[in-house]
Amino acid sequence: MNNNFFELSPTVEDMLIKEHPLSVLEISSHSAKYGKLILDCQQRSLLQEYKIDRVDLTNGQQLILDGVYNNIFQADILNNMDMLDGYDVIIIMHLFEHLSGTDAKSLLISLLKKVKKQILVITPEYPFKSNAENIISEIRTFHPVFFLGLDFSYKLLPMADGIWQAYSFFPTARYEVLQCDKLVETCNEAEKLKIAYVLPTQLLTGGMKALLEQMKQLSKYGHTVTAYYRSDTNKKAIPLWSHLTDDDVANQVVIPGNALYLDWIHDADIIVLGWMNQVHDFKNSKTPVVLWEQGSDFIYGDYNKLLNSSSIERLHMHQIYRIPVYLLAVSTTIQKVLKGVYNRDSQLFPNGIDTDFYYPLSHKENQIPVVLLVGNPALEFKGFKFALDVLNKVYQTGIPFKVCWVSPIDFIHTQSPFTIEKFINPPQEKLAELYRTADVLLSTSLYESFPLPPIEAMASGTAVIATDNGGINTYAEPGENCLLCSQGDLESMSLTLTRLLRHPEERELLMKKGRETALKYSFDNVIPQLEKCFFKIIHLNERI
Repeated sequence: MNNNFFELSPTVEDMLIKEHPLSVLEISSHSAKYGKLILDCQQRSLLQEYKIDRVDLTNGQQLILDGVYNNIFQADILNNMDMLDGYDVIIIMHLFEHLSGTDAKSLLISLLKKVKKQILVITPEYPFKSNAENIISEIRTFHPVFFLGLDFSYKLLPMADGIWQAYSFFPTARYEVLQCDKLVETCNEAEKLKIAYVLPTQLLTGGMKALLEQMKQLSKYGHTVTAYYRSDTNKKAIPLWSHLTDDDVANQVVIPGNALYLDWIHDADIIVLGWMNQVHDFKNSKTPVVLWEQGSDFIYGDYNKLLNSSSIERLHMHQIYRIPVYLLAVSTTIQKVLKGVYNRDSQLFPNGIDTDFYYPLSHKENQIPVVLLVGNPALEFKGFKFALDVLNKVYQTGIPFKVCWVSPIDFIHTQSPFTIEKFINPPQEKLAELYRTADVLLSTSLYESFPLPPIEAMASGTAVIATDNGGINTYAEPGENCLLCSQGDLESMSLTLTRLLRHPEERELLMKKGRETALKYSFDNVIPQLEKCFFKIIHLNERI
C-alpha cells in the first residue's frame, strides 16, 4: 500500500507550490522520496533559506539520504511535542491508517499548535485493520464528520490500489467573542412580530422546505411574515413546488435582481436569512438579522478540492461567519463547527416537522417490502453509490424487495437486478404518500446537519436505517427509533437491511418509536422555541 508515491506526489507538490513554506516537517515511512520532492519545490520557489525536518516512521529500516533533511527524529518524538519547533507546513503520510481514531485526532490537535499554514494528511479511505496484515477495514474511520470542529478541506484521490483521501487542516483562528453572541437567557416576550424572510433560492431543497414551513407556522401563531426574493423573472417569492398558499404568509415581495434588500425591507422587527452568502447584504442593517445555519458542503470541508491557507474560498468563509449577525444552528453538529472554526456562539434551533401532513398508515399493503431512497443522486455526499451496493448485496440473499427513488432531478441509473421506480420532483403530497407506504427508508449520507428524510419517514410510520452522518444524532436513538451503521460499513448495513426486510415485527417497533420521536419535533413543540430565540435576539439588539 506504500508504493503509490508517484500517484500521491502531485497532491503534495501542488500544496507546497501554493503555500511556499520556509519550513516543513515530514512525518512519513517513505525513505527520502517526499523529502526530495519538498526540497525540489522549495528550490523552484527560489527560497534562500529553508528547512526540512523528518519524523522517521521506519525505525531506521530504510535508507535516508544525506543532503535532504536538517533533522531526523524518531517516531517517539510525537509523544513529546515540546521537542519540535514550529513549521509552516507539516506533511503526514501513511500514518493515520495505523492509528485509532482517538489517537489520530489527538496527534492532529497537538500538531496544529506547531504549524503556521497547514497540515496535509494523506491516508486511505478505508484504513488497515492491523499493521501486520494488509487487510482493509470495512469501516471508514476518517471522514468529514469525524473532524468536525476543525478547520479543513478534503478530497478523494482515486488510485490504482483504491481510493485515498487528502485533508488540509488549518490552525485554529484566534477570534474574540462577538457582542451579538452574548444572548441573555431570559427576556420579555413581545406581542406579535413582523418577520422578514429572505429566501435564498427557488430550488427544492431540504433547507428551503424547512424555511417555508417555518414561515407558515409562524403565520399560524399570529406573526406577520413577509417573504422576500430577488429576481427579474419570478412573479412570486414562494417557489411553485411549495404547497404554501398566498394565505400562509402575509406578503410576498419580489425585488429587482440588482436591488438592495435593505432598500425594500421596512418596518420589520427581525430579518431571517437562510443562506450564508446573503449575510453580506445585511451587515449594515439596523434591524436585527439572524442566519439560520442549516449547513452546507463547505461546513464539512467539501469544496471539491483541497484548499491552501490563503484560498479565496476559505477566507470567504471566515469573513462571512465573522460578520456580526445573530446565528441559529439547526443542530449541535453545526454548533460545533461554528464554535470550533469561527468562535461563534449560536442558539440551537432544530427543524420542525408537520406531523399532520406526514402521518402513518394503520396497515401497509405491500406485496413485497418497499425500500425508499430520497435525494439527488448527483450529490456525491448523499452516498447513493453506497446505497446501491447495499441493495445489491441484500438482493443476492434472495429476499425480494422493490425500490422507490425520489429525486428532484431526473437521472440514469445503472441496470439493477431489482426494481427501481423513479419519482422525479413529485408534489409534496405524493412525497408524503411515498413515505407512509414504504417499509424502510435507507439513508446513506456521508454528512448531514439535520437530515429531513429520516425524520419525515419516522413521522410517516416507516422504519429507518441510516449511516451515522452527524446531524442525525440530534433525534436518532439507535436501536430504538432507527438503526445506525458506521460510515462505509457495507456488511453491517446489508445485514441490518436484510433483518428488517425479513422481520416485519422489528420494523413495527422502529415505526412506533419513530413516530413518537417525530411528535417531539412537531411544530407545536418547536415554534415556541423559535419565538423565544427571536425575542432574545431583539432584546439584545436593543441593548447593544
